[in-house]
Amino acid sequence: MTLWQPGMRITDVRLNDYTPVPLTSTPTAAAGFSLTSFSGRKSGGTTEWAVVLSYSGATITASSTGNIGDTLCCTLPSDCWPGAETYEIYEVAGVTAGSVRLMTNGQCLLTTLYPTSSIGANTVKFGSSFQTG
Repeated sequence: MTLWQPGMRITDVRLNDYTPVPLTSTPTAAAGFSLTSFSGRKSGGTTEWAVVLSYSGATITASSTGNIGDTLCCTLPSDCWPGAETYEIYEVAGVTAGSVRLMTNGQCLLTTLYPTSSIGANTVKFGSSFQTG
């Protein structure tokens, strides 16, 4: 927060409050997933967040080209919804990775995985950041 002093000029930069505001709502895990941790904050026109999920469903195995059936893993709180559909990288237990599609309605779909890799009883981690205004 700006500490106003006598003689200071009012500018757009000084009016912006870059104090991080933590997000208090959390994602909703999809079937087969459970929420392990979530952190998020808004600061200076930017929203950033990270989620860790535990997977305990049937093993998901990628084809030789890395394709998997689109798998809903969670739905983000509305504070974290992107303005346009976007893709991020997710990590599986620090061993392999794939792409996750972030939908404008907050749904997160696992779409690819490193060829012939699988997700068994593992953790899935990903995050994103975007401008909010």
